[in-house]
Amino acid sequence: MTHSPTRANDANHYLWGEACDGWRLTDHPDLALREERLPPGTAEAPHFHIRSRQIFYVLAGVLSIDLPGRTLIATPGEAVEISPGLPHLVANRGTDDLRLLLVSAPDTAVDRHPAPAPLP
Repeated sequence: MTHSPTRANDANHYLWGEACDGWRLTDHPDLALREERLPPGTAEAPHFHIRSRQIFYVLAGVLSIDLPGRTLIATPGEAVEISPGLPHLVANRGTDDLRLLLVSAPDTAVDRHPAPAPLP
């Protein structure tokens, strides 16, 4: 367990999806905190988590989350909670980088399952 400040840096950086960046700020089986950057026009694949609950907190840009039958939009200072079992797709459909904090409890490392597309 870390008892000192953590920040995004080269040591905790990873790449994912279509040229997206992530940084592992807290990495435990029961709780994960990530900072992520999605360039304009990028998205993840539709999926769901059986056990994990997620919270997406927007730092910069505009977050689009496709859910069955609708799309949620969040802007800086807003958070979106995704319950276990809810199919979703996170996308940046804006013109600027999307930066967000992502909390997952428990961690989604072995709890990610494909969902059919399209969602809305």
